Amino acid sequence: MSHAWHRIKVGIVGATFGVCAAAVFIRPLPARRAAEPRAQELYAVVIEELTALREADYSRAYRQVSLETQERYNIQAFAELIRVERPELAGFEHVEFGAPKAVGRVVQVPAYVFFPAGEIAAVRYSLVREGSVWKIDRAEVERRWGRGRRLGGERT
Repeated sequence: MSHAWHRIKVGIVGATFGVCAAAVFIRPLPARRAAEPRAQELYAVVIEELTALREADYSRAYRQVSLETQERYNIQAFAELIRVERPELAGFEHVEFGAPKAVGRVVQVPAYVFFPAGEIAAVRYSLVREGSVWKIDRAEVERRWGRGRRLGGERT
């Protein structure tokens, strides 16, 4: 029995060393990073929503928002929210964008919305990826400037 017991102990020790040796050579795969979003792809989503708002096509604008937002608001509530809280966005003349910034699974896109009377609104859009497309999860008007305000920055 002592000879059998000695074989079992040697087998356990050998198996332990074998697992440790294998661990040295087998490394976990690095975490797969999601591809960086293309800025133009993000800008296109925002422009599509603003254009839909300009045309009062709330169902088209609703298709640009995330499923989470659609769960919070049905189409009628969404249209009412836009008409009451952000009616000025429908009258935009043009829009310029800042650099997108990824924060976790959300990409924040600063947009500067210019109006015909010369006012400017700084709007921060938060976009999330749903499947293969980007959707607007939140849009917050952060600041407004009156007529004649010039913003710094670079044009590319």
